[in-house]
Amino acid sequence: MADSIVNRPNLPQFPHDEPEITLVPTSNLPVIVDYVQPALTPLDLERLTNTLLKNVAESSRRIYQTDVYQFFKWLAENHFNLATVEYSDLSEYRAYLGSRYQKPTATRKLVVMRRLLEVAVLLKLRPDNPATALKGYGTTANETTRRALTKKEASDLLASIDQTTAKGKRDYALFLLLLRTGIRRAEAAGLTIGDLSTEGGYPIATIRHGKGDKRRIVKLPSAVRDAIERYLAATGQRQGGPQMPLFARFTRADKPKQAGLDGRDIERIVEGYAARCGLDRLTPHGLRASFVTLALEGGARLQQVQYAAGHADPRTTERYQKRKQNLQDNAVDYLDLG
Repeated sequence: MADSIVNRPNLPQFPHDEPEITLVPTSNLPVIVDYVQPALTPLDLERLTNTLLKNVAESSRRIYQTDVYQFFKWLAENHFNLATVEYSDLSEYRAYLGSRYQKPTATRKLVVMRRLLEVAVLLKLRPDNPATALKGYGTTANETTRRALTKKEASDLLASIDQTTAKGKRDYALFLLLLRTGIRRAEAAGLTIGDLSTEGGYPIATIRHGKGDKRRIVKLPSAVRDAIERYLAATGQRQGGPQMPLFARFTRADKPKQAGLDGRDIERIVEGYAARCGLDRLTPHGLRASFVTLALEGGARLQQVQYAAGHADPRTTERYQKRKQNLQDNAVDYLDLG
């Protein structure tokens, strides 16, 4: 059961709105199996989770594993089982997630649960998927809930980074990359030295494993490329070869390690600088939201921003635009009464 969730003791730490989930010891597996589905064998459990994770990007796999385990644990604690759980039961799980997490996190966990049940039907572990009729958490279709920075806030955030140290140069290059290109934290963490190149005379970064495990090219503004070059010159990272992580971890002596930052490292770094600047609840996704919002405000076309951000659906990009438009050009502005 190499990939089974029950053999994954070292799951990642999650953002501030998600408490750490501790896996039940393997010795308790028969108890969980009895609750999830009578006679569900370890092999069934392995088939179920492996089929679910088959087309999930490596960067998202552990998050899916934790969400799946949490659903199994909830089933066990509430004496439901996977074979017979019904719509009304899943409505309780939806309410549980909604009361415990912010909407984006609760929504993700709900989606993972739906997909798990789809796979269970596919593998004939249950007859249907009652989660298909389960509604989300009411985020309006034309708005985003992500916090986006104003141009001044973004400038102040960058100015707060001390670039006299090698680590500070790394942080500045990282923040500028996230703000000026809108790439995801997992995409930034996955970059290597060899992913930097030029195409048609333009500096680019190749995202080899983006969302959905898709490969894409990101144009690097000259300011971003210059910041990265200053950081690399200060650390000598290029000497490690093209496979070296672009953004390295550092020792207390301001020396780069061979290991690179992961997504959680980037989240901690962003939260740390945000707290110093008084920017409440800013996350790496908030920097991505800032890129989309500021690019649209600066006059970029919706299609351009969609392509740069790697949004598969243009409606995702449009939400950022509509939120701003709803306030700047609203129906209430057309009445002059009182």
